Amino acid sequence: MNLINIILIKIRSYNLKLVSMKITVLGCGSSLGVPALKYGWGQCDPKNEKNRRTRSSIKIDTSTTSLLVDTSPDLLWQLQKCENRRVDAVFYTHAHYDHTSGINELRPMFLGQNKKLQIYSTEENINQIKKMFFYLFENSDVEIYKSYMELYSIKSNFSIGDINVRCFEQNHGFSTSLGLRIGNFAYTTDIHILTENVIAELTGVDTWILDCTSFERESLTHINLPTALKWIDIIKPRRAFFTHMDSTMDYDTLCEFLPSNIAPAYDQMQIEV
Repeated sequence: MNLINIILIKIRSYNLKLVSMKITVLGCGSSLGVPALKYGWGQCDPKNEKNRRTRSSIKIDTSTTSLLVDTSPDLLWQLQKCENRRVDAVFYTHAHYDHTSGINELRPMFLGQNKKLQIYSTEENINQIKKMFFYLFENSDVEIYKSYMELYSIKSNFSIGDINVRCFEQNHGFSTSLGLRIGNFAYTTDIHILTENVIAELTGVDTWILDCTSFERESLTHINLPTALKWIDIIKPRRAFFTHMDSTMDYDTLCEFLPSNIAPAYDQMQIEV
């Protein structure tokens, strides 16, 4: 068996498809955003627009397909700023408010595209979302409340168009969340412990967007900067970007001492992978 065949077998076995993708960081803020109502700008310089952070979400686009990851409370503003507003499907990492409460903003996407949106997550997450937003899923004779979503329960892998997603469970402190990997790109927001399972899923990743909520503060559900740097040293991606950042994470301060291959993300940042 020649080398090319061996490589192709490995790619198929990992359910990876080599496609060109553009990752748009719609939001990279913590659950309170920056500036936060209670803490304001904190240590973040208000003069730097890269410190203005909406709640965490990303959009993954190929030439034919668009996958939205989470629907934050700021989704309306995020998509208005986005150059490509198309959405074919949504993947939910978990059912917490800061990752789901923008679900109502999906309705105009359905009306504009005239096709139902596909929603993917675990059965537990979907059930929680149906309880939180029950009015979107009840049968109704009123046209505006008829469901515009198709729900799909997943355990590990799924495909939408030319995007093949491998998802995996993460420890989120008192709960669990889902990370995802598409080819050599990985996204792991809302994670607290780097388990052996997650290490295995991230092995060989090239571009990694990972949770890094605070500069030093310890958390029971997220990680801080020292922990994030340790994890990056374990996984060794070619480049890494921080997301889910609070008001202790000033953009310029981070850029001053981080290695050239590690950087804080910012809202509407675009990454080619």
